[in-house]
Amino acid sequence: MTSCEELRAKAAGVASLPEGDPEREAFAAHARGCAGCGQALREGEKLMAALRDVTLPAPSAQALRRASAPVLRDLRPTSSWGLRAGAALAAAAVPILFARHHDWEGWGAALVVLVAATALSATAGLWKAGAWVGLAASAGFALAAGGVPGFPRAGAGFAPGVGLDCFGLEILGGALGALVAMRSAARGSLAASAAAGALAAQAALHIACSAHLKAPHLWLFHVGGVAVAAALGWALQQRLYAISARS
Repeated sequence: MTSCEELRAKAAGVASLPEGDPEREAFAAHARGCAGCGQALREGEKLMAALRDVTLPAPSAQALRRASAPVLRDLRPTSSWGLRAGAALAAAAVPILFARHHDWEGWGAALVVLVAATALSATAGLWKAGAWVGLAASAGFALAAGGVPGFPRAGAGFAPGVGLDCFGLEILGGALGALVAMRSAARGSLAASAAAGALAAQAALHIACSAHLKAPHLWLFHVGGVAVAAALGWALQQRLYAISARS
């Protein structure tokens, strides 16, 4: 292929370049002395002018609905609010079913926190600070029940015999909340859903845990369980985002 043949093959591309572009200026200078290349450049310019005049029809309403449907599903995490609220209730039921101790005097406080956890689970994803809301509620519950370790009137003791049991039940509740969120297309709210599930378990532990008035135990195992569950939910959420970005 001669040099002119190579130039003519890319004449349309050169014609699409803006005026003053060095490559276009060089082609135009050559075309002024070469009739074939000049003809190819003029045809390319006509093609570009025709393309600029082409207008595409607006997409139909049906096409827009099809394109927006998956986006809207991700933006509406509350579409399965009943399922996620049920996950919080199930997370609370687990500690009660397997409990060896029952403190009936704590039912009122436990129910209040359980309602808060259920609401947080049902609305997970509506605000970015959902996990922080769950952690704040957990800390407030521990403060009301046992106080702050080292301060007067705070319940003393770690109760190590039940510590890991409480922590494990809250992690289980958080896992249940995160699992339901994943299955209900609410993957953007895994941290909040996990925190809500763990908080629901903490509410039940106020009835089932024999050390529910001991401040060190509450802050280490109860509040700590909610914090770890939220962190694990956030880590899983970031992992899913990374996988989606690579696919």
